[in-house]
Amino acid sequence: MKNLIYLFLIILISCSCKNTAPVPFDLSNITFKEKIADLIKPTGLKLKDDRAANLSFANYGVFESSDSSMLKFNGVNLAGKQGDSVNRAIIHYELSDSTIRLVELKVFSKPQIKALETALDQKLGKAPFPDDAYTTVFSPQVDYYRRVWVDPKTTIGHFFTNAVNKEQQEEARMAILNYSDELVSELARLKGYASSISSYASDATEIVLKRNRK
Repeated sequence: MKNLIYLFLIILISCSCKNTAPVPFDLSNITFKEKIADLIKPTGLKLKDDRAANLSFANYGVFESSDSSMLKFNGVNLAGKQGDSVNRAIIHYELSDSTIRLVELKVFSKPQIKALETALDQKLGKAPFPDDAYTTVFSPQVDYYRRVWVDPKTTIGHFFTNAVNKEQQEEARMAILNYSDELVSELARLKGYASSISSYASDATEIVLKRNRK
């Protein structure tokens, strides 16, 4: 009987240890139910206020970091820089309850831009919108392309843009958000991620649902 009790205690302790292991930080796993402090805890970084350097709404706090621990997407490390431009993640969260509302990812180094594009396709599949998402070629007349992914069940969307700047260097930006949230969708629009987040999400959703019916 004593042996059974000891065995039970060992199993209980083992399970308890497994359950307390921290979940590795990865931007591809955002659900927008997380609190900012809990989200960055696995990185070991301290929460700071970066609202002065980033456009946001008055009821949102902003956390920005170029630390490699914050630049993970689907297991891919996106840390890097191009000249003085450093790759970074920007997280907007509610000041009232600390819930994550918007994640921005800005990537300037070409190897990491390509790595992000590959990681997105591996995690989410090919972007359903727009039609030219994978056929656009940069030219004097064309200096950007967009890719939009949506999940009709969770209403989480990824709004990606890769553009060529005046120095002919690529600059990729991505917003991750719950596009059913009108306030955060407006913030993403103001920050240039789409002329209309709801319109892009609606068009992408229609394509996704058609694919699923086939």
